[in-house]
Amino acid sequence: MNWRAIGCGSLAAVAFVGIGLFGIWRSFAPPECPDLLPYQPASYQPVDGRTPEPRLAGVDEPLTAAGSASFGLASWNVWLEPRREPTASGEPLPQRIVLDCGDGTFQAYQRGTG
Repeated sequence: MNWRAIGCGSLAAVAFVGIGLFGIWRSFAPPECPDLLPYQPASYQPVDGRTPEPRLAGVDEPLTAAGSASFGLASWNVWLEPRREPTASGEPLPQRIVLDCGDGTFQAYQRGTG
């Protein structure tokens, strides 16, 4: 039994697993809302400031949770005005949405032209 080979092999396996776990940890987005959601045909831009609950200006009813939006590996829960939920997965989102930032705050977005 060659102890040097066993030691080097074990060290290599630990390093491989450790570097892999570090890479997976770094690939996930931090809990924050993006400065811009680059969807086509137009991007969503943040409006107003962050709030402690999902809220849109001019909407008095509670917003409805409507799935999630993702960009790369980052994913955010989406809140919409009642009765504005897309009926199919390929249907575009409405003009105004709210994202759950993942840190206890919510950010409203509006579709722009950029």
